[in-house]
Amino acid sequence: MLNRIHVPLASLGGLVLVPGMVFLGGHRPHAATPTVAECRANLGIEIVPLQPTGSVATASGTIELKPLMSPFGVSVTTDGRYIYDASITVKNLPDPSSLGAFKVWVVWVATPSLDKIRNLGPIKNGEPITARVDFTKMMYMVSAEQSATLDRFKGQLVLVGRSSSARVQNLAGCDIYDEQSRMGG
Repeated sequence: MLNRIHVPLASLGGLVLVPGMVFLGGHRPHAATPTVAECRANLGIEIVPLQPTGSVATASGTIELKPLMSPFGVSVTTDGRYIYDASITVKNLPDPSSLGAFKVWVVWVATPSLDKIRNLGPIKNGEPITARVDFTKMMYMVSAEQSATLDRFKGQLVLVGRSSSARVQNLAGCDIYDEQSRMGG
């Protein structure tokens, strides 16, 4: 007679965790705990492109999101959101004053509903900045501002991007889509 033992499984990206055994992305099982490098390799890095809004058509940028690792795997906030190290780079931005009374370019992260917005700091062409981000769905913006210390963007947005989790958001209930459906669009 065959006895079955029910073992809880957890999956994180390509990493499957079973008490006592670790299977890395379909590879042979490891008896030891995976290293931080093995976890990072299986979780992957997300690259978020920053697209121009139209006011500065030649501008662009990227945000590289790396999961923040801890000795226990990935780091999360107290309420369970993943924490990422973001490296942001922009190029082809003109002097902010070319758009009006602005002095600096500022990078922002926000939730898609814009109810939570964080200033990630000033940025210059070709000079990456790093920041910690932890929203579940993230939108990124670069704006021309009068000061780098604002709590909310007030200036002109020139670059925008969305994390992959934000790109799958269902917008069917938004007013703009309701209006278009009434108009046959």
